[in-house]
Amino acid sequence: MKLSAHLGFQFNEVQFVDRFEAAAHCGYRAVEFPSPYGFAEGVLRGLLDAYDLQLVQIGAPMGHAAAGEKGMAALPGRREEYLDSLVVARDTALSLACPRVHVMAGVMTGGGEADWGAYVDNVHAAVELFGSAGIKTLVEVMSPQEVPGYFMSSFEQAEALFAAIVDPNLELLFDTYHAAVLARDPVALLAQWWPRIGHVQIADFPGRHEPGTGTLPFDRIFEQLASRDYRQWVGCEYRPLHDTASGLKYFERHLRSGGAPEEGA
Repeated sequence: MKLSAHLGFQFNEVQFVDRFEAAAHCGYRAVEFPSPYGFAEGVLRGLLDAYDLQLVQIGAPMGHAAAGEKGMAALPGRREEYLDSLVVARDTALSLACPRVHVMAGVMTGGGEADWGAYVDNVHAAVELFGSAGIKTLVEVMSPQEVPGYFMSSFEQAEALFAAIVDPNLELLFDTYHAAVLARDPVALLAQWWPRIGHVQIADFPGRHEPGTGTLPFDRIFEQLASRDYRQWVGCEYRPLHDTASGLKYFERHLRSGGAPEEGA
């Protein structure tokens, strides 16, 4: 199993630019994080190269993140800003050799309502733009308990989106924690969504800490990934119960080992 350190959740004991070294020291060969924007040109590329790390997924710009928007795809009246943000995301992903970009639906922060038609049109625009550059578009179902007000908050919505946009460049980001909150059986949900899954993230339930701290059957989850020959990365998007390094014992057999990086990434 190929594990990716989520640098937004892990190694928060140190400054962000120091988390690359910490992840590599612990045996990770890949990292992910939502916002690679705002750094001087070459800084992130230099860190990835210095520690021999692959960047496996980023997020598109999230709009007014400080206000809690968490994306713009479902927000009406933001089309031009959104399309501009996709170009930034595409160019950033290409410069960092990142094969996947997560397009977040968004949270309405001004009392209005998100728009389904705008969401479908905007995700379709992302799929076309990113696909032409060899980049996959990820969408994720997030539980309202964890992210109140997030537009894409049910797997029924995801079904409707994938029915509206039939394109192999659109993939589901499957998160075990959100799946457990919404369905209580992430193993069955993983099997149901398997043909559309492009990236997997893990956290235990309840608590959203590392595997082994809650009730999720990770041995069964990992067995299912192996039996289906899952070749992508598994992102560790959990809140360490204590310090990050001490919570990695569950992964010792996977860190510093495993297969080659994803072909073409």
